[in-house]
Amino acid sequence: MPTLSEHLLGRLTAPLGPVDATLAARHPGDPGTRQPVHTCYVSAERLHLDVVLEWGETAREALAAHAPSPAELAEATGLDTPTAPWAAGTAGRQPGGADPALAERVYAHVLRVLSMEPIQDLRVDLEDGYGIRPDEVEDEHAVVAAEALRAAAAAGALPASYGLRPKSLDPAVRDRGLRSLDLFLTALAGDDGGPPGLVITLPKVSAPEQVGVFLAVLDELVPRIDLRPPAVELQIETPAAVLALPALVEAGRGRVTGLHVGTYDYSAALGIAAEHQASDHPAVEHATTLMQLVTAGTGIRVSDGSSNLLPVGATEAVWAGWHRHAGLVTRAWRRGLYQGWDLHPAQLVSRHAAVAANLLAGLPAALTRLSAYAEARFAGAVADEPATARALAGHVLRALDAGLLDDTGLAAADLDRAVVAKLGGRG
Repeated sequence: MPTLSEHLLGRLTAPLGPVDATLAARHPGDPGTRQPVHTCYVSAERLHLDVVLEWGETAREALAAHAPSPAELAEATGLDTPTAPWAAGTAGRQPGGADPALAERVYAHVLRVLSMEPIQDLRVDLEDGYGIRPDEVEDEHAVVAAEALRAAAAAGALPASYGLRPKSLDPAVRDRGLRSLDLFLTALAGDDGGPPGLVITLPKVSAPEQVGVFLAVLDELVPRIDLRPPAVELQIETPAAVLALPALVEAGRGRVTGLHVGTYDYSAALGIAAEHQASDHPAVEHATTLMQLVTAGTGIRVSDGSSNLLPVGATEAVWAGWHRHAGLVTRAWRRGLYQGWDLHPAQLVSRHAAVAANLLAGLPAALTRLSAYAEARFAGAVADEPATARALAGHVLRALDAGLLDDTGLAAADLDRAVVAKLGGRG
């Protein structure tokens, strides 16, 4: 017989009722949707109907010219070293270049993705990548870009998520940024609310009040033009933003869906010399770790930054760009950052190669351990907890999202999509 009665326990725990509701509202968990592996920024004047196809074609040409075989791609991206995810030796073999079977699968994946879905998330840039231009020029570019996106959607050539990065709410560019936002969204809305998947990225956020004002502007504009309500992302690229992260998330009122680190603005603001500015600098990684901490369980996704060493020019220079980029992607994935920025079509090669290498290298173990967990038994000497099972399911779900795993592969591990989704917190 328990010593404390149910009535007494109910009275003692009653104060937790409002706390339970608040925690549930603040931490709803994963949104249950596919997360893009990257966001590609295209300056507004370069945006046209076939921009996604153009990026894919340019990336395929770079692959054919500079890494026409799986072994060459492995070497070019640095993914054939002993510590790389697809290196021979990672499964007990002696190190010595890329695992040929994995290299073949990665290469095939890159070719397929560059042909079918080179860009997963597209952002029209009217900020740093666009610069300051005469008002009439930016007006025109904002409208033409929106019209191009509508045409791409009608042609089935628009990614599942897309959007705009206007200028910030800093005083010097505030009016210009909000005018472009208005022109872009008005043209995008048309007479049908615009294509689904719209995301607006607010750069250089420094205070929660800016988030509130930006949402208020959208609340006034969206109903007037019958636009589908957009998601909102915040770019964290000032020290003030990092210090105010909890307040920024709170100001988002559940409407902020992502935090993207601005590698170079943030590095520069801390006084880091240009040659050391990178997403793997300890200061930037500290910021992204804090972003992960503040958003954990909220459904807000964190994105890593970009690499400014572009893979262009002679083969040696292209390989250097791919090597650096793939290394940054792999490092980010190991830190739980599954999305980053891409600034040039040729970066799609190293992006999709690194993503595939990381997923494929860890997939056999993830399937085995998840299957064992699902059957409530142990796999070898590993006794996984529910939190670990969620992480394992997340790896499997990302492999499914990428097309690197199918129902046959799941069945071979005595799993199915419903079980994996449930263990991974989707649905």
